[in-house]
Amino acid sequence: MPAPPAPWTLRGSGAVALFARPLGALMLIRYASSPVGPYDELLWLRLRISPRGPFPSVERIVVNVPASVEGGRHNWGIPKYRAEFDWQGEQAEVRWPDGALYARLRVGGLLGRTLPLRLGWLPRRLRTLAQHDERGWAWTPVTGECRVRLARLQVEKAPELPAALHGARPLLTLGLPRFRLVFGAADREDASHTA
Repeated sequence: MPAPPAPWTLRGSGAVALFARPLGALMLIRYASSPVGPYDELLWLRLRISPRGPFPSVERIVVNVPASVEGGRHNWGIPKYRAEFDWQGEQAEVRWPDGALYARLRVGGLLGRTLPLRLGWLPRRLRTLAQHDERGWAWTPVTGECRVRLARLQVEKAPELPAALHGARPLLTLGLPRFRLVFGAADREDASHTA
């Protein structure tokens, strides 16, 4: 059965770590609700040059629900793969279906009061994903709101993530005790026009 079409509304919690070297964001997310049910996700996001200029782009991403893999690839050109997530207290271990380690992370240290954040407060370019697949480019608007607070997300071991992340100290890590995101329909350019 095909995955539900966009838009998708997702609610959950997680942590986002912003890095300078390499420049990008690492996100560990637990979706409590989505059009394909609850699922976990680990992704690496970086700026990518597209025909419309630089935009955030998901470079590496794994989830533990096959329908999310299909929906991400079909709706937005996001290169999702399936993996298994094991949570032990503050530690999250992510493995490929064959058991090979993808990443081991530690999340915690939630500090201070939560503050509100709306993605609409950010420039449109920072809340639009640019992805490229065999069909061409896709630009997807992302809207939503969350509560944020200081947190910690440490990469203990991650053979499938950029090597520079191993042991690196993020510029800033935010915990997201709760959030709501809406992934809209992608604006696509056919591959024949962007080759």
